Amino acid sequence: MRQKFRRLLTIHYSLFTKNKGFTLIELAIVLIIIGILVALGVGLIGPLTKQAKYTETKEIVNADVESVISHGASNRLLPVQGDFVSDGTNDEFVEIVRTPQDSWTKTLYYIVDPNLTTFPTGSTEAICNRRTTDLTVCRDALCTVATNISNVAFVVISGADNYNVQTGILTAAPCPTATCVIAYDVDTPNIDDCTGAANCPNYPAAETINRPEPYDDIVKWVTLNELRIKTGCVGAQLNILNNELAPGYRCNAYSATITADGGVPYAAGGAYRWCTQGTLPGGLTLTPNTVSADCLSLAEASWGQADDLTLSAIAGALYQYGTYSLTFFARDDNDAAGTDDNVAQKTLVLTISDLGTNIRVWNTTGATYDFRIDGVCDASIGNNSEITGTYFFNPGEVIDRHTTAGGPCSSAIQQTITYDQAVAVDTDCDFQVNYTLAGPTDR
Repeated sequence: MRQKFRRLLTIHYSLFTKNKGFTLIELAIVLIIIGILVALGVGLIGPLTKQAKYTETKEIVNADVESVISHGASNRLLPVQGDFVSDGTNDEFVEIVRTPQDSWTKTLYYIVDPNLTTFPTGSTEAICNRRTTDLTVCRDALCTVATNISNVAFVVISGADNYNVQTGILTAAPCPTATCVIAYDVDTPNIDDCTGAANCPNYPAAETINRPEPYDDIVKWVTLNELRIKTGCVGAQLNILNNELAPGYRCNAYSATITADGGVPYAAGGAYRWCTQGTLPGGLTLTPNTVSADCLSLAEASWGQADDLTLSAIAGALYQYGTYSLTFFARDDNDAAGTDDNVAQKTLVLTISDLGTNIRVWNTTGATYDFRIDGVCDASIGNNSEITGTYFFNPGEVIDRHTTAGGPCSSAIQQTITYDQAVAVDTDCDFQVNYTLAGPTDR
């Protein structure tokens, strides 16, 4: 029995000793792999932490933006832009938002159009009665018009990971309004527009680091139109609907209508008041006929009142041609007792083309002269005789008057008129003008 038991122990020991653990080489390989995995994990901690803070700050900014909108809806005005100190002193933004600092513990930068933070005289509404603001967000340093965001109500900014607020304020050209905030695309190189009181007013000096680097600010803005919708403003904003003017032709009839919509129309006498800035072509009539070099400075009572503004000319009246830039202003009755009305404006281009009809020209200089029409001599044209009897006066041409007569236009040129000069004085559109010693006149 003992021998059998010893034999079993021997077999069991033999099997056990054959089932060996890791060798030193295998163990070393395992440790190397574990080290590589640990190193990779440590290397990912930084980027993952940065991304987590970036995402968290975006959420903070979005929540604070909603807090500002909620404040506007409740109080009918926006919180005042304060001094941005961390304890919230004299800063309504810090007082009303859930979190006034980003994930890097930096104070958020709040910029607001001051028109939206105070009530107009005699009003308890600072948001719904306004159509425009003096705050613009530019998407590049040149404030390129095509990419600008106009009529911005407020902006909230975080300096993000580099602890450096790079988004500054511009209050001069090329800013098209009183104040511009320049918000670049992320990673735009060599940016720092917030370096002190000049371009970051009221921001803590200790946090306006002058350190150009890739742009990483988190910027969120809300336009006035978005704010009006979210605060429950009733009624559409005053707006001029036209986007272009129909072209016209010299001496032909013309008609166009400028139409406004929204706002608070007048109850009687015409829905809106109208004013026009710019130079009109001769013979064109406006109804109402209020033209000013500065419509916004013109007293409300001086604006013409009507449902629409019309541009018109009967056949034979529109005697000038060219391209004319006209700015139309519409004004509503938002503030019946004062001057805080809504005003909409739209700049449109009016093109009046020349028909190319030949102009007839008479010599009314009081004497006989040689005339050259576009290089061709018309000799010895007597006083009150037609210079263009043989050669028509066409667009782009000139007529030279020589000092003497007798041909072939060999004497010195004494005087020149152009086709455009002749057209400009043809106010009755009969295509006939006089060539006088003082220049062309209508015949």
